[in-house]
Amino acid sequence: MQHNWPLLLVTFLLPLLVGFNIQASPTVQKQTTPIRIVSLVPSITETLFALQSSSQLVGVSNYCDYPPASQSITKVGRGLNPNLETILKLAPDLVVLSPSGQKTINQLEQLGITTLAIKSQTLDDIRLSIKLIGQATGRQPESALLLAHFDTQINMIEKKVAGQPRPRVMISMGHSAGNNDFQQFYIAGQQDFYNDLIKLAGGINVYQKPIPKVPLISLEGLFHLNPEVIIDVFPEADDHTASIKQVRQQWTELKHISAIKTERLHIIEADYATIPGPRIIKLLTRFAKIIHPNLDWPRDTTY
Repeated sequence: MQHNWPLLLVTFLLPLLVGFNIQASPTVQKQTTPIRIVSLVPSITETLFALQSSSQLVGVSNYCDYPPASQSITKVGRGLNPNLETILKLAPDLVVLSPSGQKTINQLEQLGITTLAIKSQTLDDIRLSIKLIGQATGRQPESALLLAHFDTQINMIEKKVAGQPRPRVMISMGHSAGNNDFQQFYIAGQQDFYNDLIKLAGGINVYQKPIPKVPLISLEGLFHLNPEVIIDVFPEADDHTASIKQVRQQWTELKHISAIKTERLHIIEADYATIPGPRIIKLLTRFAKIIHPNLDWPRDTTY
């Protein structure tokens, strides 16, 4: 499904910039298990499928296209600006969304529709989101099983990378170019799940300042940071218009950067690379293999 990657990037970055706390709407009724759910966030839709609650889904945002079965569910517009009329027609008893959509939360609750706002900024947030969604949908056993899988994979990776040198890693989440040359870069800061994954995978985030939440650095700033490993993340090919070949060429022209000199530039183009949902463990495994390619990794250690 074709989407606009810059718009997707803004959708991803907004919760980090706003900095809401995880919250469940006060109108959520814990005694009743919802039977008609609308999800306005791809990671939430993916989590509902992972918890075997897909039969309760009656509507999803335009950006929800994984797993493939979600593509046949009624679309209700963009996650931060959904079509309220379409949602009303679906008669949901629960709408799950990002807390950055406070305007939508207020509108839905004024219409008498229960909401559950879920944050997914850090790895702890993602874990808690799985637990909260499991509780809200009556899928506590499934959420406990999924979280146990998380723990197993994380423990395996932590043991594997223990005692290894920890290279300085930069995650690029977007960049602007002028005259075919990079000018600015959005990179992972200290307050997002990419930072958590770098640590677990045996690296050190090259950006160590606590703020801003989403650093925007210049080319000069990149040279100053001088990362030893660069991981440039893109969604799946259908969701962006960048030429990966051209992007790689632009990176390789920065010959004074340590990661480029040692050929430790890695471009990940995958839907799970930009969605903070259940497949975050798959991304963690990929990061660990990139950061420590010398280790003997099992053939398949992913969710």
